Amino acid sequence: MDQKGFVFSIDAFISLLIIVLILGISVDAMEIAGNKIQDFSLEQSYERIIGNMGDVLVTTSGSPENWEKMKSFGGVTPGLMDNNNHTPGVNKLSMMKINCLKSHPELIDKIIPKGFDCSIIIYPSDPAIPTISLINGTHNHASEVYVVNRTVVYSYDSYVTYSSIKMENYVGKNSSDYNCPHLLLSDHPHQPPDFKISKPGWICAEFKVNLGEFNDTDFYLLTDPPVLIDKQALWIIDKADNITENTERFTNQPIDIKSRIKGLLVDHGVMVLHIYTSGDNNKLFNVYLVGVPTDTPINNVKVNFMGFKQGYFILKIWD
Repeated sequence: MDQKGFVFSIDAFISLLIIVLILGISVDAMEIAGNKIQDFSLEQSYERIIGNMGDVLVTTSGSPENWEKMKSFGGVTPGLMDNNNHTPGVNKLSMMKINCLKSHPELIDKIIPKGFDCSIIIYPSDPAIPTISLINGTHNHASEVYVVNRTVVYSYDSYVTYSSIKMENYVGKNSSDYNCPHLLLSDHPHQPPDFKISKPGWICAEFKVNLGEFNDTDFYLLTDPPVLIDKQALWIIDKADNITENTERFTNQPIDIKSRIKGLLVDHGVMVLHIYTSGDNNKLFNVYLVGVPTDTPINNVKVNFMGFKQGYFILKIWD
């Protein structure tokens, strides 16, 4: 072999080596790119799945719509939207459905992919209200966690407001729309207050309790604010055919009135809540007669827990 042939062989070898290296790098790059594409596709698929799960839970009532009232959940697909939600664009959740899913977390298996676990927590916008943990999954060793966040409106607990008396609604009025049974009494007629001249008086309103709901309900009187400035404020609960003049003062805590209602709940459940105020425009307050599920902790019986609240529905899934 002459010098030219030797040089050609070296050049060919180097060229071949470079080509092999380029091909090897290209194969690795293609494999990396392929894995990234596969991971991205898988990630997109999981994000679609959790997005669909979130939509099923917060924008549908489930199937059937009243599944939370059923005794068997064999054919149930859970959804948490309140059946009475008629406001487009508002994710109004049912507390009964929330509590049912909380009691039967296995229902989530109907909509979650096999092999996956999840957690569902509702965080209220008001930090004074406790969070609601529906499903308590943990993802300590999960490599990927997929999250969906939906803004929702919900009732913190299954409160029922049987009567509400708001003093500001009576400012400027010196007469009552309701003829209180106490007006028939000569000694203590319940004349309304006149806030224009700081004249004290009574604000009275009927409310009704059904016998069928009594056993499952605890009843409380709440005031807003909880500590009243109006130290003359008094209350009475009675019936038109069972009038009492025995007044009671408010306390700084919810007042348990179940025994009082039980004593009046005989033939029919129409009763009267009477509130006495000093008539001072600077000492206005509100009174609520509420029913809560039996054995609700008294710490959960608060004015700011009443009504619908805004919060964030956080759903997480992982494998």
